[in-house]
Amino acid sequence: MRTEPAIALDFGMKRVGVATATGGVITPRRHLPARAGEPHWGELDRLVREYSPQVLVLGCPPDPDPELGGALKRFRKHLQDRYGLSVETIQEHLTTREAQAWLRERRSSKEPGRRVRKGEVDSLAACLIARDWQETE
Repeated sequence: MRTEPAIALDFGMKRVGVATATGGVITPRRHLPARAGEPHWGELDRLVREYSPQVLVLGCPPDPDPELGGALKRFRKHLQDRYGLSVETIQEHLTTREAQAWLRERRSSKEPGRRVRKGEVDSLAACLIARDWQETE
């Protein structure tokens, strides 16, 4: 299992889910609002300073549509240029659906009446990306 500090990102055109992974512990963080795939960078800047990751992990869908694929490539390049860190990609498939199902289950059993928020789904999807990355060698 990989244990080096990392920040995992679930990229989207409207939101970027964020999770930190340190010493095998994965924690969801507040999602980053985005406009046309361009996130608000200030919060990510703060997390990179605070957690000093050795790597950024970017979830990539297997066959993104051309708009998403192009935005994802630009985002990855911007991450590399901005932070000077290795950006590893990991193929993610259905992490958002898995996150939605888990949050719905939790809500129905523990927190009736509370809706699942999209930002929560994105950050939990980033946790799943971090988990999958930790399990790779």
